[in-house]
Amino acid sequence: MSEDTVGELHVSYAEYAIGFDSFLYLKTTKPVHETLTLAALVAAGYPIPNNIAYNSSPPQVWEIFRGNIWNDDPKCSLFDDTPSGNNTFSKGVEWATDYGKAKLFKSSRGRGGTITGRSHFGDLQFFHSMSCIVGEPAEETRDKILLWCEVMYKIAIGEGISGKEQIDDVDVTRGDGGKWRINYWFGGDTDPEGNKTVEYLLTRGTPYRDVNIRHRALGSLLHVIQDSYAKGHTRRSGVSNEGGYLHLGPIKTFHCYHGQNEHAHTEFDTFDTDNIQVSNLENFNPFWGARSAIDACTRIIKLWMSGTKWGEQNGPLSVLEEVFTLAEDVTAGDNDI
Repeated sequence: MSEDTVGELHVSYAEYAIGFDSFLYLKTTKPVHETLTLAALVAAGYPIPNNIAYNSSPPQVWEIFRGNIWNDDPKCSLFDDTPSGNNTFSKGVEWATDYGKAKLFKSSRGRGGTITGRSHFGDLQFFHSMSCIVGEPAEETRDKILLWCEVMYKIAIGEGISGKEQIDDVDVTRGDGGKWRINYWFGGDTDPEGNKTVEYLLTRGTPYRDVNIRHRALGSLLHVIQDSYAKGHTRRSGVSNEGGYLHLGPIKTFHCYHGQNEHAHTEFDTFDTDNIQVSNLENFNPFWGARSAIDACTRIIKLWMSGTKWGEQNGPLSVLEEVFTLAEDVTAGDNDI
């Protein structure tokens, strides 16, 4: 774990790993994303015990976790679902194979690229608040991110998107002239294809009988927010130390994972979640971006709980435009850290 000093505050970097505790080729990792999500759920007043922990979370919270993990595991290959269970890890062989091939050969659609490879090394890196290529204009990256966030939030509250629609039929756009729609990334040459449902995209046809598409969509949205505050994903300006923890300002650069120093990226990969009590936010103070991520996620969860629509005044769009504000001296995507 690397550290930096801002004022008198020593801060550990974190790239926000997902938890994984059954492996063949993969190492065990700490559930950082899930722990940040639990902290935000408790802070927002979601009806779970204040002393809840990752390993004791009930199935309905695990449905949020599964969405939270989805951005890293969009083929849902890290899990062996059953009709009665949604939290049993697989051996991770398929995930490791897809990731390894993408790492070696890059990954894009139409060349045998998998959605796992594309999300980590290719044209879907905006799932992680990252630029898809070096040199991508920050405004374009931001448009892709906000498009995904809008679709996920609208699914999460049932605002015009149920998840039963085909990907091709989701009529949400961003960018000049409505350039970006989610079917831009899913067609006849991708897995899944554009004629699959959004629910299939997020669940891969899981046999789990209590699957909750709204919870999974919320979890995916929270992942994007959390990653936007991670050291390996963005460079933010206006960093300040106030109240014993860092406050991160507007985004100066979205990083690109392909070509990045993976050792350095991995070095910032996690922090020890074992002894964190999620109801005590001061426990997160030492970790770069964690409090900012929790604060933003808490605001979104409160809006979700109240059923606030996407475009309402002071609603989710306003919150996310604030989260993804670009600095005046914003630069195009790079593969630095």
